[in-house]
Amino acid sequence: MKFKLIIIFYLFVINGFSQFLEPGISIGVNSYSGDLKRGYSLSDGSMGLEIFNRFNISSHQTFKFSYKRGNLKGSERINDNLSSNRNMWFKAKFSEVSLKFEYNFLDYFDEINRENFTPYLFMGLGSTLLKNTFERNNSLGKNKKLLINIPFGIGFKYLINKQFSVAFEFEIKKTFNDDFDLTNGANTRDIDNITGLTLPNSNIQNFNKNYQYGSGNDKDFYYFTGISISYIFYRIPCPKDSAPINSIY
Repeated sequence: MKFKLIIIFYLFVINGFSQFLEPGISIGVNSYSGDLKRGYSLSDGSMGLEIFNRFNISSHQTFKFSYKRGNLKGSERINDNLSSNRNMWFKAKFSEVSLKFEYNFLDYFDEINRENFTPYLFMGLGSTLLKNTFERNNSLGKNKKLLINIPFGIGFKYLINKQFSVAFEFEIKKTFNDDFDLTNGANTRDIDNITGLTLPNSNIQNFNKNYQYGSGNDKDFYYFTGISISYIFYRIPCPKDSAPINSIY
């Protein structure tokens, strides 16, 4: 039902503002970094799907509204004694809505220079509905979490016949949550007020040395690396107004 509503919304918007809309679809790999795995890599990656619409307000500036669905998973990739004792892994599903601003470095809509490609940067604001499904071999029940994320990244667009756009994109999502991987704790920023962990020979009580904690000093990230194809709707200008310098804008 939700998917049908999204399709109806896109058709309505395209009909009303077709001179600068660019609907499309993207497929790629979702990956994660946090307490179990540091930094970006495609190891433990999962497939993801995105539908989107770009609002090309100028040849350089674009707003992109998107809806993304996919899976995330992670397992111990840090080679130390804590990771060996913890032996943690997880699986999760997510849905995401975001609004991003893109800046095209080149005017690849230009009718004179005929540039048909451009690198671009983007940044925005998004919301993620996360549902963890497995913790090790334990199936989890209802545990949905609504999170705020800040997406940003780089991409490269290639224009085909002035109407089809193919893009490769690398996107980073910064979250404000440290429980993406069901592992948190041990905040050691203030050495005199450590939380989530009690050190041996200290005066802090309730020491529980179960090796199931992570780092509480930073938050989790997830990534999307993908390729997209989109179609640019625009009104063909009248011949007397289009030659020789007018672009589609």
